[in-house]
Amino acid sequence: MFLEIDENLKNLAPKDFFLNILKREKFAKTLNYVEFFFFLLFTIFIVFQGYQEYLLFKEHSDSLINLISFILHKFSIPVFLWLVVSANLLLALLIRKRENKRIYEMLDKLEKSELLKSAQVDFLIPNNIIETGLLGNDIKFGSKFLFVIYPGYIIPYCWLDDVKVEKISGRYGSKSHYVNIILKTSSKPINITFAKKEICEKIRELLLKKKYKSQNNRQSI
Repeated sequence: MFLEIDENLKNLAPKDFFLNILKREKFAKTLNYVEFFFFLLFTIFIVFQGYQEYLLFKEHSDSLINLISFILHKFSIPVFLWLVVSANLLLALLIRKRENKRIYEMLDKLEKSELLKSAQVDFLIPNNIIETGLLGNDIKFGSKFLFVIYPGYIIPYCWLDDVKVEKISGRYGSKSHYVNIILKTSSKPINITFAKKEICEKIRELLLKKKYKSQNNRQSI
């Protein structure tokens, strides 16, 4: 993602540039297509096969109650799977809508602070990219900004107030860790989850160094 940026994308205005990179559907598109395919598949199967069963059953019985019971029994598994796929598809659409709204608000805030243009320049410079593995979020440390691709965040180091490492305890003893980023400009912290505690500690250390460096640069100015 960081390396495969074509020239047409680079020439976009800062807001359009980051929208093309950070919007939620960029990451969920394949999964949404697969879910929609199964949604159509189960729908077509239930409708056409159900109609065939209806014609066959109607030849032997005129009872509507018996017909409904027969169809529900015959198609209980396909109907259940259709409901599961439909619920997942609806949830994915709601998550995408919410995440895209958050990204628009974040970019608007950066634009009002006159930081978005410098963020684009910083993003295009080859900086330190931290690979965190399949279950993590690959992030990029720019000169003045932290970039997280999924979920999409652009965080100026000058906005950092504190960075902590927290633990989430799941079922059956499972554990995961996240970096809790507290901003000066917002009462709501940013939580970025990673699979390993060591990665969180490394990111925390790098962020604090960037924070102090940013503060020293501003003081010297």
